[in-house]
Amino acid sequence: MTKGNTVLLDESKMAMSECGKLLKEISTSCCMPERSPKMTEAFTQIDSILLNLDLAYHSSEDVHNSIENIGSFGSMIGFLYATCCTKTREPLYQKMYKEMNNAHGKLWQYMGHSH
Repeated sequence: MTKGNTVLLDESKMAMSECGKLLKEISTSCCMPERSPKMTEAFTQIDSILLNLDLAYHSSEDVHNSIENIGSFGSMIGFLYATCCTKTREPLYQKMYKEMNNAHGKLWQYMGHSH
C-alpha cells in the first residue's frame, strides 16, 4: 500500500471526532423525539467512520471506506439539518460540514490526490 503522511490521517480523525462532538451537542438539544432514529443512525455512521480511520493506518481500503462513509454521513447530516426546527443549531451543522470537508480532503491527500 502506498502511504502518505500519517499526520493527514490523524488530522482527518480529529476532524471527524469533532463532528461526533457537534452531533452530540445537536442531539442533546433536539426537541423532536421522532428524529431519534435518524440521530441514532448518524451516531452509528460516525462510529463506523472513526473505526475505519483507526484501521486506515494499515489499509488503503479502509481509507477509501472512510471517504465513502463521510459522503454518506454528510447526506444524513443534510437530512437532519434540513429538518431542524430552529436556526440556533445552524452554526453547529455548518461547522460539522467544514470538519467533514476537511477530513475528506485530508484522506484524499493521504492517498496522493490533492489540488
